Amino acid sequence: MSQEACTSASPIRCLIFDVDDTLYDVGTGFTAHRNGDGAELFMVEKLGFPDRASAKTVRDFYFEKYHSTAKALTVAQKEGKLPEGAPTFQAKDLAEYWATNLNFDLLGDPKTQFLKDLQDSPLKLVAFSNGPRKYVTRVLKQLGLWQVFGEEALFAVDDVLPFCKPEKEAFEIVCNKINVKPHECVIVEDSMKNIRKAKLLGLKTILVAGKGRKQSSRSDTATSTATSNGAGAGADASELTKPGDAPIEDDPAVDLCVEVVEEMRTALPGLWQTPATLTG
Repeated sequence: MSQEACTSASPIRCLIFDVDDTLYDVGTGFTAHRNGDGAELFMVEKLGFPDRASAKTVRDFYFEKYHSTAKALTVAQKEGKLPEGAPTFQAKDLAEYWATNLNFDLLGDPKTQFLKDLQDSPLKLVAFSNGPRKYVTRVLKQLGLWQVFGEEALFAVDDVLPFCKPEKEAFEIVCNKINVKPHECVIVEDSMKNIRKAKLLGLKTILVAGKGRKQSSRSDTATSTATSNGAGAGADASELTKPGDAPIEDDPAVDLCVEVVEEMRTALPGLWQTPATLTG
């Protein structure tokens, strides 16, 4: 997108970061681990599914629509798709299970330099995730970024249910709570569904395509698999959980694209200026 198109008369006051596959790279394999072992074993052990295969069928059906395991299971129970006698699903129970049982070492070392970049930012910083709060907190702490956000600047699915991204009500709840207008915000996301909805609501958008994936995320090559373009099996397995939502760099809803969030300060120094601008 042209620099002129990315420059707006509206001041930029806030950076809203997605968490999963945005603040860490999809190629770590952590998302595939969470959506596979983490979701399916929770459903077997806590919700009474007879096996992982039946759990996966239900979870994937609803996840494709809602892009949130917590929202998916909430709706699945409402529609009678959980096993007979299953306890009432609550997002906090999933959060506890994930925070306790997932292998967070897959996320790698703390992001020391990116932490410094965020601390230098003149903007309000917010994390907004479709994951449950205790789980997202654990991810941010593992990444070494918790001190930038903390309780007040973290919005998890618990905070916006019965809505979740990409529903407009979820974005509106967050903007209202932090007292900003959508056009004053830049959202940093890996999900095209969320990018497109955010753009419709007036937010500026930065797409995180994934390491080694920026060129292959163009619309004419977006059908290539992550394995074939070098992002690795972790990215490939992750994308299988969200069909139709792979990054597309030249989508009209994308203002700017980076491969990983660590590139933002170099690629977009205008965001670290006062007043901030979405330009290179």
